Order: sequence, then C-alpha cells, then structure tokens
Amino acid sequence: MAETSDAGAGGGSSVLRDALITVATRLGLAVLILATDVAIARLLGPAAKGRFTLVLLFGQLAALALGLGLDRALGVVAARSKDVARRGFANAILWVALVGGFGVLASLALYGVPGTGAARGPLTALIPNLSTQQFLFGALAVPGELFFAIGLIGLLGRRRVLAYNAIRLLRRGVLLLVVIATAAAARLSLDVALLVNLLALAVSAGAICFVAARERVLGIVPSLPLLGEQLRYGTRSMPGALAERLQFRADAFLLNFLLGVSATGVYSVASGLAETLWYIPNALGVVMFSRAVGPGSGAARVASVMTRATLAVALALALPIALLAPWLVEVVYGPAFRPAGVALQILLPGIVAYSVVAILSNYVLGKGAPGLNTLVFLAGLSVNLIANWLLIPVLGINGAAAASSLSYGITAVLTLIAFSRLSGQGWRETLLLRRSDLAALGSAGQALRDRLAGRPATPAIRDEDEAELILHEHEPGEEH
Repeated sequence: MAETSDAGAGGGSSVLRDALITVATRLGLAVLILATDVAIARLLGPAAKGRFTLVLLFGQLAALALGLGLDRALGVVAARSKDVARRGFANAILWVALVGGFGVLASLALYGVPGTGAARGPLTALIPNLSTQQFLFGALAVPGELFFAIGLIGLLGRRRVLAYNAIRLLRRGVLLLVVIATAAAARLSLDVALLVNLLALAVSAGAICFVAARERVLGIVPSLPLLGEQLRYGTRSMPGALAERLQFRADAFLLNFLLGVSATGVYSVASGLAETLWYIPNALGVVMFSRAVGPGSGAARVASVMTRATLAVALALALPIALLAPWLVEVVYGPAFRPAGVALQILLPGIVAYSVVAILSNYVLGKGAPGLNTLVFLAGLSVNLIANWLLIPVLGINGAAAASSLSYGITAVLTLIAFSRLSGQGWRETLLLRRSDLAALGSAGQALRDRLAGRPATPAIRDEDEAELILHEHEPGEEH
C-alpha cells in the first residue's frame, strides 16, 4: 500500500498531549477496576465471584484467540489513510460477524449445548462448576470482546486517543454503575451481573462505532487483499499475546479445576488487586521520572529510563501493601476473602518484577522481533502451568500465587535479556535509579505544583519518542 499517513495531524504537541491523557486514564482505570472488583466480591461472595471471573475470562481469551492479532493489525493499517482505515474497519466487522459468530456456536457445541439434560461437552470438564446459562453469557460475550479489542486499537491507529481512553473508562464505568444501581434497587444475582457485563460491552461497541462514523472510517465494504495483509501481520504477534494472557489467567481455571470455584473467587481478589498496581506505577513512573530523558534520546534510552522509573514506583507501592495485605483485604473485601491477603503478599514480588515487561516487550516488538517475544512468553507460560499444577494441590491459592510470582519473575528476566541484546542498554542502566532521576522527580513535582496553582509550567512529558512509547504501552494482563 502506498498511502501516506493522515492520522495524528497536529505534530509533536498533540502526541505529548495524547500521552498525558493516556497516563491519566490509567490512573482512572485503576480506580474503576478496583471499585468494580470490590463491589462484585461483596455483593456476590467467593463462589459467585469465582464464577463471574471464569465467565469473563473465557470470553476474553476466546476473543483473543479468534482475533488472530487483527487488533494490532488494524491499528497499523488505519494510520495510513481514511480510505484504508475504512476498509480495515469493514474487515473487522466482517471478522466479528463471521468468526465471532462461529466462536459462539463452537463454544456452545464444545460445552454440550444444545442437548438433553446437563451439558456434557469437553469444556464442562475443563471449566467445571458453571451452569449452562452462566457459560452462555461467556459465549455470547465473544463477539463483543472481539469487536471491542479490534475497534479500540483501530481508533488508536487513527490517533483518536481521547476517544480510545474515554471508551476504556466507559466500559468499566457502565459495569460499576449498573451493578451498584441494580444492587441498590433489588438483589444483584450472578446472572444479572453477567448480563450487565454484556450491556457494558454493547455500550462500548456502540461508542466505538459512533467515533469511527464521525471520523468517517466506519466502512461496510471489506477488502480481502487488505484482510490478508492484516492477518499476515497479526498472526506474527498473536501467539505471544495469547501466551502472555494465559500466563495471567491460567491459574484461575486451574484453581477451579483442582480446588473449586470458591478458591477461584478468593484468589481473583488477590490477583485483581495485585494487577491493579500495574496501572499506577506505569502512570506515575512516566510523569514523575520522564524528565530524566533529554529530547531526542532515542527509543532505547527512553525505554530504560521508563523501566527503572516504573520499577521504582512499583516497589514503593508494593512494600506497604505487602505489610498490610491481610488486614487490607479483609477491610476492603470482607472476612470471606481474608485468605487472599497472604496470596497477595506472595504475588507482589512477581508483580513488581513484571512491571518492566510491558515497556521492554514493546521495544522488542518494535525492533521487528515478535518471535523473540513469543519465545519469552511461552517460556513464562510453561513455568506457570507446571508450577501451578505442582503447587496448587499442596498449598492451595498460595501455591497459585507462588507459581505466578515465579513465572512473572522469569519472564521479566528473559525480557530484560532480550532488550539488553537488542538495544545495547545495560542492566544497571535499565533497573537502578540514578541521582538524576531523583532530581527529575523534584522537577516534575514542581511542574505539577505550578500547573495546579495556575502558573506557567513546562510539560511533564517532553520527548516524542517517550510519548509514543506511552501510547503503545499496555498494562500486563490488560483487557484493553
């Protein structure tokens, strides 16, 4: 394709503004995710919370597998021109309708629906403790999750960063508000909560279509040659993305299989609270330490500074949480979830270590080495599955936490090795804070105080390489 990009017109200032919007959104998402998790846990209890988690995870994982990397691919081709973006969105709609629809039917068939009596398909053995109706909610979510993932990255490719971030907040906000409103008006049941999740997906999909239509890229005429190009690009990174996601989610399914759905519900509190910490260090690390990077420093230098900044903030947040975890979990989630406190303490070392992966793996991918990322994530997933299978029967949810923490640490080390070899940046430069970073912290804090006081302030993010890395960074385990 010979089209030149017409996305993101507005130059460097708009890129820096978009990066700041993304940072603020991550902080907002952390609050919404935590609040929703607390509401669901307190209103439903451990067993229903476990079932809610399993149903949502099934829909998200199935959509990721069926998407074949079309989300990233649409983000790339949509940046070329409105005409290409329009055909790319039309391809996405076609893919969601055909492949997403097939995913629903295949999921139900593998679960044994329709049939007489209780469902007895192969998926009932892999995902026990769900009713047919509960699984149906997960199957029906597959097309919505698929369109949400593909369409959202398509908007990012068109540089509609404000809309991209607003829709991410919209989905979480709708889920939280409707859950609370339903609980206030009547009794919230698991089926109603799952229905609300479908509603949040539908509202988000509608918002994506609205923005795409206003941008004049919502097409209905697909292009098979472009679809072939998208699939060739997407399938290069999809195995690694799927392996990474499974590394975060396999423990929930294994706990349900080995110990039961209540264990999954309790553990989901620990993993959810731990993963929320990724949003805050990634956001604060960027804002607080970005001034250590001089303009024009290059992507490798930017990645190193962002990594050590993010790691430092993650460690600073994790230490007090580790000390207070059992008490904190009981106060916030209720006595039924108190065992998650110890699991959270065990998870935190791996969570801190893995905070570097989102930044460094994107650098590796940007250097044209998706296969290297895939090998790293497959290694982490292998460790995760083996360790979970061995430790869960012995240690319960604490075994799952130990297995995940171990696999996260190994993945972080392997990613760091790959980054170091590709970039030439040393381990000390990438991991250890410097005095200049602390000086940058003071400078960023002063800029923030000036801005709050209405005085002129220099930007918190000053370098376009840095801004681009922020825009394309994702939180580990993030479902967009």
